[in-house]
Amino acid sequence: MPLVIAVPPELLGRAVDLGEVVVTSAMIDAYARAVNDEQWLAQPTNEAPPTFCLTMRRGMTPEIELPAGYFGVYGGHEMEFHHPICADQTYRVTASVLEVFEKSGRSGALTVVVRQAVIRDRAGTLAVRITEQEIIRRRPEGTTR
Repeated sequence: MPLVIAVPPELLGRAVDLGEVVVTSAMIDAYARAVNDEQWLAQPTNEAPPTFCLTMRRGMTPEIELPAGYFGVYGGHEMEFHHPICADQTYRVTASVLEVFEKSGRSGALTVVVRQAVIRDRAGTLAVRITEQEIIRRRPEGTTR
């Protein structure tokens, strides 16, 4: 079965620089309030909650153009924590498309795009690795969104 989407060969497996993120205590506070993390709100905010890293990854990037009549949905993620994200530190975020494969789901064929975001501190030390999946499906007949 041929893949529904075409990933440019130069994109597959190649790290794309998503830029630097300077983490502040205010960012950590805002995140902890947004997710109602009372434990984190009760302590000094020099270290971010583990899931704060999801705010640094810039969404489903690198983006892949989908053909007309297809849409993508978030298919979950896994995170590897190597050291905490801390306030007053600068981090570099890169991301890549690791693989694209076809699969049969309950309602038919679908395509899975596996991406990986890597967050490193200024010294280049790995802080967090996020591996996530996007599920690409054909739109049901008669729908436009």
